[in-house]
This record gives sequence, structure tokens and C-alpha cells, in this order.
Amino acid sequence: MYLFPVDENAREVAALAKQAGVCRIVDLSAASVTVGLHTNPVEQAVEESGLEWTHVRPGGFMANMLQIWAPSIRAERVVRYPFGDEPMNLIHEADIAAVATAALLEDGHNGAIYTLTGPATITVREQVQAIGAALGEAVRFEEVTREKARELMQAQGGFAAAVADLMLGFVDYGGEQASGDDGYSDQDWSALTKTWPDVEKVTGKPPRSYAEWARDHVEDFR
Repeated sequence: MYLFPVDENAREVAALAKQAGVCRIVDLSAASVTVGLHTNPVEQAVEESGLEWTHVRPGGFMANMLQIWAPSIRAERVVRYPFGDEPMNLIHEADIAAVATAALLEDGHNGAIYTLTGPATITVREQVQAIGAALGEAVRFEEVTREKARELMQAQGGFAAAVADLMLGFVDYGGEQASGDDGYSDQDWSALTKTWPDVEKVTGKPPRSYAEWARDHVEDFR
């Protein structure tokens, strides 16, 4: 079973899975657990279930900004967002799926913890350039304050409004008020931008780049 992290019912779900004859759980966690920013109760529930388990801990998804940026790119060929030059290490969702599938279907992953990142760091400005290159058109980046970005995301509604405070660093992963301009210290950012080898270790292939991701999703931005 592939388990999405919902803290409130993780133990109940693991117990029901065991009762139903499930023998192996792969749970979706986060790279922020690896670097010590928080703990994940779902991981603990899975470890205590008595079943085989594997923790998959991706960094930020390349797709996290898809629903947030796509409307303005389609309408105006512009992205308005803060943190223009801060490096991030993002992971293609297809690489998360490949690692999770291997852990589910192959032996040899019991008790393993895989931290997943892309091949290199990339800034918001560079992400926007990569989307423009995939489109074959210029996409403009306008750096705005966190407060302005929050206003724009809340006005957009839906997913953008729901994740605005977390994505912009106004709250931490536990929903508590965060401190600092983006919710992370310099030490936190250094740990979060590290490149991990686990995608290639598990799949035998290097992680996909952001440019590949942009090409894979180009139709979402047209």
C-alpha cells in the first residue's frame, strides 16, 4: 500500500491494512524530516505496524507551483512571486513515483529511507525561464513581496489560496506561525538544497531536471 501522510488516522489505516493482508507499506513523507525540521507521525505509525515499510521523503515538488503559476502564464506570460534568487532543490513527480513503485513491487527496500531531490538547485527566476523555453516564448518574472504574493494567491482561490501561508513561509509544516522572511534559517535552506543520490540509487537513472519537467507540462501553460 502507498500511504499518503494524514497524521490523524495513520495508525488506524495501518492496522486495517494489516488486517486486510497488506504486507508492505510505502509512505510519502518529506525531505524536511531528513534534515530535522520536523517529525512525521505517519512514519512512526508505519514503523510500529509490524509490516514491511519504506519511507519516501521527497523535497519540494516541481509540480507545486503548477496550479499557482499556470493561470497568469496562460493569461499574461508572467509569474509574480517572491524569493526570485533563492536556490531550491526540486523533484519531478515522476521520479517520486518511480522510487515508490520500486519500493512497492521489489524486494530489498524494507526499512529503507529515501530522500529524493532533483539533480541540482534552481531558483524561481530560473524555473520561469525554463517554462518560457519549453513554451518557446518569453515568460516574465516579477518579484513581489510575500504579502503581495499571499494576496494574489488568496484571490486566485482553490489550491493556491489553501497553500499560500505554507508555501510563502508564514506558517511551518505543523501549521504554527513561522519566523523569518521565508520561514527558514540559512542552515535550514542549506540542508534543504542538498542533492541526494537516492533516485539514481533506486531507479538506476539520474533524477529528471526542471527543464524536463517544464517540457512534460508545457500544455498546462499554453
